[in-house]
Amino acid sequence: MRKETRQKQILRRKNFFPSLILTFLLWSIVGAIIYFVDPYAFAAIPAFFILFFFSLLFTFSTILASTRRGLIVSITLTLFMFLRYIGVGNILNFLLLAGAAVAFELYSNKAP
Repeated sequence: MRKETRQKQILRRKNFFPSLILTFLLWSIVGAIIYFVDPYAFAAIPAFFILFFFSLLFTFSTILASTRRGLIVSITLTLFMFLRYIGVGNILNFLLLAGAAVAFELYSNKAP
């Protein structure tokens, strides 16, 4: 009986070390893209945003211990970064995105 409950507990426990390594690797690649890649190179901007999104996703999923919350935060921040890139990212847009993210989180928590 004790052995079975211990095995179930081990299976439910999350191993954060591979996630930490992947997060570090993704942030290193994002830094390398910022430093070494010409912004006018083919597919540099989409590659940056995709890697930025996954870096934020793994970072906030680990910090918040919830993949759903990490996804909400990473979508919000990536969308704001895209708005900054096209020139319309300001504090009002950030507050609107943050409000929408908080409302979505509260709505998804209240669902039965």
